[in-house]
Amino acid sequence: MSEATGAQPDPESLRRLLSGLREFPPKVRTRTRKALRGTGDEIIAGQRARLDGALPGGIRKSGSTRILVHSKRKGKFFLVKKNLYSDRDVQRGGRSTGLREGIKAGLRTRVVTGKTRQGIEIKTTGPKVDGYNKAKFWNKRRFRHPVFGNRDHYVDQAGQPYFRAPAFAGRDDMLRRTEQILRDAANSF
Repeated sequence: MSEATGAQPDPESLRRLLSGLREFPPKVRTRTRKALRGTGDEIIAGQRARLDGALPGGIRKSGSTRILVHSKRKGKFFLVKKNLYSDRDVQRGGRSTGLREGIKAGLRTRVVTGKTRQGIEIKTTGPKVDGYNKAKFWNKRRFRHPVFGNRDHYVDQAGQPYFRAPAFAGRDDMLRRTEQILRDAANSF
């Protein structure tokens, strides 16, 4: 719920307004889509601010434990080995591959107004290597990777969850602004 207005935007009315965007005249449609792409700027700024923060600390495997898990499919219990991790100081920090800069450059607001799907999405195209978007694993709490591409030596690294918290925090404001932009566009012609 929005603190300023006390009102919560209705996602169904937003979907209906977005589907009606196709019926606008071309000039109004172009101007409206451009304004809609700007609704995610505050969320993206929050995500970039998190990426600009301090680098995450080091992490290492400190042991393992076994946990009891129930299989719903077989109806049986079994033991699963689970690794335990602890913090550690970063060894030889200061070197960079430009991953965070690539992630920041790839953050986008996408407007979808197709016949079957309508919506506004915050996405990242991120830096891609071998067809895989590296922005996905940086968002995790922990990931494993080869040291500067050396596939003989892998290390665990703490990630930097940057994506979801700013998106959830700015969602209601983004919906409210989107609904206002669409209503203004509908009233302009």
